[in-house]
Amino acid sequence: MKYQDYYQILGVSRDAEKSDIKKAYRKLARKYHPDVNKAANAEDKFKEVNEAYEVLKDTDKRQAYDRFGADWKHGQQFDGAGFGGGVKGGAYSSEGFSGGDFSDFFESIFGGGKPRS
Repeated sequence: MKYQDYYQILGVSRDAEKSDIKKAYRKLARKYHPDVNKAANAEDKFKEVNEAYEVLKDTDKRQAYDRFGADWKHGQQFDGAGFGGGVKGGAYSSEGFSGGDFSDFFESIFGGGKPRS
């Protein structure tokens, strides 16, 4: 997968405000829209601009992109801290293993087990 610098694509700085990102996106979207621009690569550039905007306009996606770079999509599944950091939507809490023992861990994965007394 080729790394794409979404900030560079939109021509904004890494600390750009949402309003600046939106303004840059609109300008580039008009410029590269296939109905307006008949250049051979206009449609590809338009898709690239849209992808950059979709990531940078969303606070969570932008944080993941800033943190993980090219692997930002994979970074959404894990927070980078291993099992202890928690898996989004998974069985682990932000407390990691500190809240219980390993039997709790395996029970959260495989379920069941006999009740504890």
